[in-house]
Amino acid sequence: MMSNNYNKYGEQFQVDQEHFDEFYSLLKDTQLLKSDFFLKQGDKCKYLGFIKSGTIRCFYINDQGREINFGFYFENEFFTDYESILCDTVSNMNIQAIGNCEILLLSKEDLQGLYEKDAYWQKFGRVMTEKIYLDAKKRIDDLICYSPENRYLNLIKREPFLVQKIAQKHIASYLGVTEQSLSRIRSRIIN
Repeated sequence: MMSNNYNKYGEQFQVDQEHFDEFYSLLKDTQLLKSDFFLKQGDKCKYLGFIKSGTIRCFYINDQGREINFGFYFENEFFTDYESILCDTVSNMNIQAIGNCEILLLSKEDLQGLYEKDAYWQKFGRVMTEKIYLDAKKRIDDLICYSPENRYLNLIKREPFLVQKIAQKHIASYLGVTEQSLSRIRSRIIN
């Protein structure tokens, strides 16, 4: 049974076969229904999540009460609020299912236990943290360095399926524009 799970998830988890069973045995299978929250602003993050199926969005609520999408996560991707987990602080973000999701959860305690176990898991944690940092840096670079139109073009180049899976209001928020502005950007690109 575990070999089937390794064939299915080993590469996505970036865990070698020797360590896979140990990792997989700590995961808890669960579901989120559409609009369910994995994490709400003001709560401490207790889990690292992995999406078996479905889509998750990460967003903030600004001081005017508007939702600002920061990221989207899809099948075979990890997601969490690392700042909350690492610093043991309450989260400033919300993480919510856009549709029904099947996810695997690894508790903060089990993750910390792996880190303390041996160098293999410390490297695993470092690689995950580096990926999260690079993804966040790309996001910040997009917002600082590019016009809304170029942000949209970058987005469809990097994640072409996103425009079919995510509501336009969420894409507009992610790009930092209104829905009307996004509509104008799209029509300029098409024409």
